Amino acid sequence: MSELSDSLSDEELAQMAQAGDRAAFEALCDRYLPIVYNRLRAKLPFEAVEDVAQQVFVGAVRGLGRYREQSTFRTWILSIAHNKVVDYYRRNKRQPETTPFDPDVEGPTDSSEARGAWEDRVLVRIALDRLSDHYQEILLLRFAEGMRFKGIARTLGISLEAAKSRYRRAVAAIAKEMEIGCT
Repeated sequence: MSELSDSLSDEELAQMAQAGDRAAFEALCDRYLPIVYNRLRAKLPFEAVEDVAQQVFVGAVRGLGRYREQSTFRTWILSIAHNKVVDYYRRNKRQPETTPFDPDVEGPTDSSEARGAWEDRVLVRIALDRLSDHYQEILLLRFAEGMRFKGIARTLGISLEAAKSRYRRAVAAIAKEMEIGCT
């Protein structure tokens, strides 16, 4: 199935999975696990990422029969991930921007240089949570998913120049948020 799944679109694999083809669903999971995992890493405390990722794919299995291609499979599974993040914060009565970071779990203890890099990651995550959704999306596509601008433009359904412009505005916005957060 691996060679075959490489040549099939997400929507074709989803249709096969809806018809009961387990290998097709596994191929979709293989495609989207890194994307979902990186998204969750940007939105959740370290210790919650694996559990919430599992919940996303359980939700996808349960909801696959309701997937109707009104949006891309990618959009559909990332909306499940978004909802699981919201559920996580609701259950834990936390706000994303005020999530406490546990240095014993997430932070390095071996050197001041490593500690500084960890603190920078914390500031970026807090600043990212404060951005509008469309700025978060373009930054996550670029950095969490490693997409090039052509892929970002195609994914968002905008022109290449619009993608580059939105990216520049998003970078400026996160830089401003980090300035505010550091003062």
